[in-house]
Amino acid sequence: MSRYEIDFLEQYTDEALLSELRRVAALLPEGKRLTKTSYENLTPRVASSTVRHRFGGWRIALEKAGLGLLYNGRIVSQKMREQPIKRMSNDALVAELRRVHVLSEKGWLTSDYFNAHSVTSEDAVRLRFGSFRKGLAAAGIPHAPYKQRLRTDEECFENLAALWTHYGRRPAYREMSLPPSTIQAKTYVARWGTWRKAVKAFVEWANSEPSGDLGPDPGSAISGSSRSPEIPRTGVDCREVRPGLRFKVFQRDHFRCVACGRSPATHLNVELHADHVVSVADDGKTTFENLQTLCQDCNLGKGRTSMR
Repeated sequence: MSRYEIDFLEQYTDEALLSELRRVAALLPEGKRLTKTSYENLTPRVASSTVRHRFGGWRIALEKAGLGLLYNGRIVSQKMREQPIKRMSNDALVAELRRVHVLSEKGWLTSDYFNAHSVTSEDAVRLRFGSFRKGLAAAGIPHAPYKQRLRTDEECFENLAALWTHYGRRPAYREMSLPPSTIQAKTYVARWGTWRKAVKAFVEWANSEPSGDLGPDPGSAISGSSRSPEIPRTGVDCREVRPGLRFKVFQRDHFRCVACGRSPATHLNVELHADHVVSVADDGKTTFENLQTLCQDCNLGKGRTSMR
């Protein structure tokens, strides 16, 4: 039997927030620094923004939780960590960048590695040179190569649809950097100019997806199929539900399973399916009217029932 646990804090006292920081920090590999990104990636019970607003900053919260920052595997306070920079000239800071670069044994240097192995931090470099990348340039060190996979409009829209379904609402810009998103918000901005324009383009894509004939089934010409490849079945006769139509069905059903009421926004590990009310085997059509939202458990249960 599935066991469900509360995935949020029951109370938001200072000590409860600090305890959550300590709990998440214990999940990190030894020597790994607890950053806002690593914190959010570990599915915390309270958002990093709540922690920052409560204590006046992320680093202040870390120090109050007794975490501080890591230097050579040892926890030190931010004040101790940044003392050396006050005595460092530009040349000394450049020399520190080069020292850590040699330790990395790579052709480039990342800010995360520098933070974990330097007597100072990337913030010190940024304040002195304007940015960490400019500090690397002054030291003659390449920045880590940026690899970006070219995404199609369809992939961007499907990712946004998955996030919209996950939260049960339009995802915020910052949430595009968090799981289950696989595409960064900056990719949308680069493609459409602004985040708002990207959302508008997505809405137009979702609304333009026809609810009737969706074109030929791409699987109809597969070798070995029982159907004749010369007569492909039309969209309404296909079992496959196109992304835009699936999203419209989820939106109509308020991103909840119509059988049990569960939603990805309120229950962990819930996956929604667009299910045929009348099955394709019984001549049901892949149309907006013949589709309903079911979670994976209810959909599987329905399948087992129909086989009896």
